[in-house]
Formats: sequence, C-alpha cells, structure tokens
Amino acid sequence: MRFVQLTVHRSADTVNAGECLSLSLEREIYTPYESLTGEFLADPDADYSDVTYLELFWMGESIFTGIADRVTTFRRGGVRILRVRSRTFTSLLTQNELEQGLHANLTLQDLISGFYTLPFVTAEENPGTGYIFVRDGTSLWDSVAAFVYKLSGRYPFVENNRIRFTLDAEPAVHIPAENTVTAVGTVTDSTKLISHYHMEDIQGNPNAYEQENPAAQHLQIVRHKQIGFDRQFLSNPMQALTYRNAFSCRGYRTHYVTYAGFGNEKLGDRIRYGAQLDGTICRMRMTFSEKGYRTTIWTYEDGFYNTPAE
Repeated sequence: MRFVQLTVHRSADTVNAGECLSLSLEREIYTPYESLTGEFLADPDADYSDVTYLELFWMGESIFTGIADRVTTFRRGGVRILRVRSRTFTSLLTQNELEQGLHANLTLQDLISGFYTLPFVTAEENPGTGYIFVRDGTSLWDSVAAFVYKLSGRYPFVENNRIRFTLDAEPAVHIPAENTVTAVGTVTDSTKLISHYHMEDIQGNPNAYEQENPAAQHLQIVRHKQIGFDRQFLSNPMQALTYRNAFSCRGYRTHYVTYAGFGNEKLGDRIRYGAQLDGTICRMRMTFSEKGYRTTIWTYEDGFYNTPAE
C-alpha cells in the first residue's frame, strides 16, 4: 500500500495520480487553511482537466481536501508529471464578506453556513449564541475569529476543513525517536508585536481605551496603533484591545524540531522531545522528496497557546 495517494476529483469522474515525486503539506494554527503542493507521476492517458477538488490520503485515511488552486501537467524526462497546488476550502472564508451591520443571535454554525454554502466547511459545535458587527472590507474569517474569541477566549484554527476552537482534553502525543531528529531550536519573532493600542469610544473621542503589551515593552519595542471604536466588542470595549494584543503576540516565541518520518501530526496535538520541547503543536510542515519524509513541528509561546509571552 502506498503511504500517500492523491485523488483528483473531476466534475465527471475521479482520477488517481501515480507515484508521489515530491510533496509539501503545511498546517499553521493562525492560518485559516491548510496548504498542499506536490508533484506526482501522471497517467499518460488520464484527463486532469476540469478538476473540482483534490484529496490527499495518508495510509488510506483522507487527511486533506482542497480547492484545485492550480493543476499543471507537463513532460519531464520522457514521463508525464502532474503538479498541484491546493488550499483547504476554509480559504474561502478569507475571500467572502457579509452584509455590513449587526448580525445577532448567531451560533458558529450559523456564521459558517447560514449565509453562504462553502463546500466541505464545517465548525465545531457550540451551545452559545452571539453577534457580529460587520464593517466594510471585513472578511468572513475575521468575523469568525472575533466571534470565537468572544465565545471562548481562544483563536480558531483549522483541521482540514473543520473550524475548531477547543483543544482535546487528552491530545495525541508525538515523541520523535532520537536517531530521527536532524534539528532542534528556538526562535523569537518580534516583528508582529504592537506595544500600545489606543481606541476611541463610541462617540469618537480618541484614546478612550488604551492597553499596553508587556511582551513588546520587555523588548523595548515602541509601536502605537490607533483604531476606531470596534462594535464587535460593544458590550466590553476593552476586550477589543486584549484580543488585538494577544493576536499581535502570535508566534512570538517558537520551539521547533525536525525529524525523519511523518505521523500525520495535527494542530492541537502535543510534541515531546526530551527537556527541550513539550507543548501544543501550533505549526506542522511535512515534506517528501527523494530523501524521504521530513517533518518539522513548531510550538508557540504567545497570547493564545502554551505559556503567555512575557
């Protein structure tokens, strides 16, 4: 059995790609979609036009279903090659906007599917209702993110095409074998940190609400951001600044490990490697080439995952 199988769904039928030549699969906890690129041997006689979506299987399990962003067939070394680039259908959340104004008494499911029908996209069940206030240019994903934060104090993430916001109580734990590890390290990224947020009140008075970011102050970073009154947080205006501060800390400090192999590591699982790495998986990249499978896992310490940035 092949470890990896790409199925190409067409409007009329389904075509399987041949042997995988190269592959890259990436999941990141603040990115509203998973992404896939790869090259496969193509059936010399198969029709790969009119592709409706792509599906990737790992050891017989469907692990990725995405839009056929780009599908190319060409010849190299006398054989026909299929090259694909795809993102999960949740990427459509960044490309759709709702009618401006207040939308009340919504569940997350209402927000995901009550306005537009997005293929394959689902959401984690939630019992509560809430509201969103849509401004000009606000994407549906931005509305989902603010809604989830008000609902749970978390930032949503994507598992294939499912929107999630809670972590499993007993997540899978991945422990790479010592002889497979090729790199381990830590990165601090301060490029997204905002040191001060200032927001006007509903009457338009400037600096009515203000909040500082300890992580930026610790690094002596001075970046002031002025915003208008955010009606998404009408009942608790300071929450608008807390949300933005936490988001500006995303990926502030990361720990990573690279190892040979792939175990379909998912966002929200845990990675453990000695005393150097133990935390929630916030980013995963798997690649395949003539050297075999390589996986890099990142954990974040920031405003939403693992320990808060300080």
